[in-house]
Amino acid sequence: MSKRVFLNLEQRIEVLRQYENGKSARKLAELFNCGRRQINKVIKEKDLILKEYEDFKFCGVKRMRHEKYVDINEAVLEWFKTVRAKKIPATGPMIQHKAKELADPLGIENLSDSNGWLDRFRIRNNITCLSLCGEGADVDPSSREGWQERLPLLLAGYDDKGIFNMYEMALFFSSLPNKIIQKHDSKI
Repeated sequence: MSKRVFLNLEQRIEVLRQYENGKSARKLAELFNCGRRQINKVIKEKDLILKEYEDFKFCGVKRMRHEKYVDINEAVLEWFKTVRAKKIPATGPMIQHKAKELADPLGIENLSDSNGWLDRFRIRNNITCLSLCGEGADVDPSSREGWQERLPLLLAGYDDKGIFNMYEMALFFSSLPNKIIQKHDSKI
């Protein structure tokens, strides 16, 4: 009995290219060291495979498992894009919490927001983890205007002991995340 061979997405695309160039299913089965039945299935599911290739640019995947909760994943991705557009750092636990939060209004129970779900979510949406450095989230120039007039109004309800100078902000520095998750192809 021969060992079963699974063709990954990149190999299935190559099978389709060579089939369109005139190679027979039998020759392709020999070339890719798999059965003709598998080659015929690839040819039959050509449209689905091409769509998967467009959606998933990473090619090492052998089998595409379709998402169980498409609505949640789309909603979390939209939230993620909105948060990153505002230059707010997004961490893995934040994404997991948002997924749980969005599951209730959509009527989804027993949502698994595990680390495995987070990893698959990141891979599906081409999101990478980056370290924060430099001044990537500079202050918006429009918010600087009129600050001297607004500052006394903002500080009116606070005791002088509770107001910190910028050099004292180092106390809070370690509480901020130093890594964020970002969509790889975005310019945010």
